[in-house]
Amino acid sequence: MNAPAKQYQLLFVDDDGDFLAMIQDFFASLGEKIWQIHCVTSADQALELLKVRKIDLVVSDVNMPMLDGIQFLHILNRSHPDLKKAVITANATEEKRSACLAEGAELFIEKPRSPEGLRSIFIMLEELITWTPREGFQGVLRRVGLQDVIQMECLGRNSSILEIHNQQLRGRVYIEDGRIIHAQAGDRVGENAFYELLSLPSGEFQLHPFELPPKRSIDGQWEFLLMESARVRDETIAAQASANGPASAPGPAPADKSSALAADLAAQVEETLICSGQGEPLYAWQCPNTSARITLLQNVAQQAASLSQLIPLGNFDRLEIQLADSRAVAQVKTDRMVFVRVSSGSEKTARQSNE
Repeated sequence: MNAPAKQYQLLFVDDDGDFLAMIQDFFASLGEKIWQIHCVTSADQALELLKVRKIDLVVSDVNMPMLDGIQFLHILNRSHPDLKKAVITANATEEKRSACLAEGAELFIEKPRSPEGLRSIFIMLEELITWTPREGFQGVLRRVGLQDVIQMECLGRNSSILEIHNQQLRGRVYIEDGRIIHAQAGDRVGENAFYELLSLPSGEFQLHPFELPPKRSIDGQWEFLLMESARVRDETIAAQASANGPASAPGPAPADKSSALAADLAAQVEETLICSGQGEPLYAWQCPNTSARITLLQNVAQQAASLSQLIPLGNFDRLEIQLADSRAVAQVKTDRMVFVRVSSGSEKTARQSNE
């Protein structure tokens, strides 16, 4: 005997009872008893149902009284992080689309006006509810950082969406074919949003299937973006410690101050060079002597290999150099080498004052 087909549990949340009745009848006929559809007219009813029943997919409206769809998605992300979520709304705007996707919705669909539209929605929801991760190893990595995840996605030339959040901030990083093409954090987009997300002291992240972002706001090399985000994070922590004083424990800065600091720091880069592991230049910006920088990186790579053999404390792959009016960072990996020189904020301010 063949095993019975899996029955999927769908929950529709909409304050329009007529729409729910139409959805239930139409989808029940298309689902051929594989879909069991539950309908409620408010977010609080949905939360109560989720306490007692295992649901595979929640489909919510946006404009609802008391608790709207965006707030509902936010609650679901905290209470049911693994639950698949989609949004169907009659008032589909770009602002609502961005807000819903930022809160974890995997589909944002405009309400249909014809049976053909309903059939298209059924196909999209069926694809979402039956989607399973591709074959390969799965598991949980302990002590893995955001930079590690982004590096693995970019080196593998993957396409994905990295959703990042903590109690103060939620955002997304869009990666297409190994390139970072967009980031959003709250109402901020682009490189400043990317630096702010990677400067979060703690939080959670999830990888989602790729879909095109509302816009492309980043076109820089991912290696440089990760290097710059590490520098911004270090400078942010130092600024917080200085502001709190020696007697106070450092804590997270408000989001607006952190973003402003990140934007200011990002403007202080003086030169950048990215090479392959063999020393072939891949990207150079404002380098006065590219060949000298490559020689320096190759020497750092040789010394790093020697030190790793002499002192078994792990891989040495980064060197920071304090210069008279700036600071340089040289990073060497087997597949790439990066050199970035930046001026400090105080030196830059003094230079602007003299000018």
